[in-house]
Amino acid sequence: MIQRLFLVILVLFVGCSIESQNETSNQNIPIDLDNATEAKASEVYEDIKYVFLKNPDQYPLVRPYKFKIQKDLLGIEDEGMEQYVFFDLEGNPLFKIAGSSGGGPGEFKRTEDFQISDNQIIIKDPILSKFLFFDRKGNFINEERSRVRTSYFFRNTDTELHYSKNIREHGDYEFYRIEDDKIIKLLPSISPVKDIVYSNKDSFILDEDRNELIFQIPYSNKVAFFSLGGNLNQLVEFDFGKKYLSDEVQAKLEPEELNNLVMSENLVTGIGSFFPIGDGYIITFGSGYRYSHQVFLDKKFEVKSHFGKIINDIDRMPIKTIPWFFYEDRLGFFIPSSEFLANYLEKFEIGTKEIDNSNLHEFVSKYQNELGGDSYVLTFLKVKKSIFSI
Repeated sequence: MIQRLFLVILVLFVGCSIESQNETSNQNIPIDLDNATEAKASEVYEDIKYVFLKNPDQYPLVRPYKFKIQKDLLGIEDEGMEQYVFFDLEGNPLFKIAGSSGGGPGEFKRTEDFQISDNQIIIKDPILSKFLFFDRKGNFINEERSRVRTSYFFRNTDTELHYSKNIREHGDYEFYRIEDDKIIKLLPSISPVKDIVYSNKDSFILDEDRNELIFQIPYSNKVAFFSLGGNLNQLVEFDFGKKYLSDEVQAKLEPEELNNLVMSENLVTGIGSFFPIGDGYIITFGSGYRYSHQVFLDKKFEVKSHFGKIINDIDRMPIKTIPWFFYEDRLGFFIPSSEFLANYLEKFEIGTKEIDNSNLHEFVSKYQNELGGDSYVLTFLKVKKSIFSI
């Protein structure tokens, strides 16, 4: 009788959640801030391309946050309007999927995360705890319940992964995998701070060239690598030495005290972006709240180049060192179009002669009457292949 009762309890426990027993390898990559050098943009990038997001009156963007590109489709999550707006890669608006106050089929209330694949778009609503499926033209297909309410996600035909966003809904773990309707727990929580929502502008990144998933853990110096089957294969930690201010120390400091310490000691508090790009990877981060860094690594995570300042000798426009998104071998940035135009007019006149390796002057001449409005300009920097073999 006792043995039978034990088996029942065990089955009930396993049916709710399971801790993964898969082995994970850890790798430590040293990054020395003193090794940062200055470079010309022409030494790092092949060319620069500007794209204007058109029809801002019909497709207004209030607070764009996530940018995802899959083949010829650009999707933007707009937290300010609770909507997803989709463009082609020339900036022409195609359609939008907007939230509503209802909760019926095809309706969502809150933006949280989305995914674009070869044949569909998936949206996750944390309020209604459901996935919504659309085709690549924005037509609703169906919806499903989500086992995890608050999370960033990745789904394919074989797996479903979630990042907890530091909300310990299913225990003190960073990631969950859904398997046979069970929640498999992956990687014990890293942050000492509990139940404060952590955001990540990139969510899960599918690296099709290497057949892996990448997730940069927010407010940390760590990046997780998963198989396409959802197994946590590797945890890479970037070691900034004495220049890194750990989560534990940050959690103990008052905001003003933290800011003063980071600025006075030129400290790193976490990674800004980690992208698979070209023949390697790029990691970006800030130090001292004043300096930005781009570090290029090869496929084995060996540091090839570390830039603390990049001077734009291609077209002289300001270049932010920390990119917001990427596409194939290009780093992506976005800027309000009126700010972009003001930057341009500080340096050039409308009608300036075209230059090599940038469409800047042609772009401004074409959209000069629209850039002053309420829209955005995307900047794409094509990374040189040689940067990974220096």
